[in-house]
Amino acid sequence: METQFTWKNRFFRSDYEISRYDGIAGELKNIGWKRKAAGELNGKKVLFEIKGFFDKDFLISNPDDNSLIGKIVFNTWRTKATITILDKVYNWQYDNFFHSKWSISNENGNLVKYESHFKNGDVNSFVSDEILILAGLYVRKYLQQRAATTATAAT
Repeated sequence: METQFTWKNRFFRSDYEISRYDGIAGELKNIGWKRKAAGELNGKKVLFEIKGFFDKDFLISNPDDNSLIGKIVFNTWRTKATITILDKVYNWQYDNFFHSKWSISNENGNLVKYESHFKNGDVNSFVSDEILILAGLYVRKYLQQRAATTATAAT
């Protein structure tokens, strides 16, 4: 069964507000100095944390007891990622040149498809895995922030 969500950036912030049928379903927001992000969707909470000096390790944990749920590993050019959640492996990738469409898949095909517009976007999920849906948004959010930081540093 397909589930649809919409998300939008809050004005002048990098936080995402996630909605379903005109009601708030969750959020994804930075904590501290952008090394951590907290996500919640349909009451399911998750914490994303960057470890390592060169942003090498990305951990997914349960914020209630800090137990490790999974991890995110990027390819060398950070154009693709492998998301592991509770020993299940998923592939994250951009689906177009403009990086406005991306998806998460496994050996069975696409599981979650995302599309962004200017400050909002759509999520179509074919699985009911809130952590996976949030992980897909988090990867894109991290890459967008990294690109913005690089562009600012270059000027």
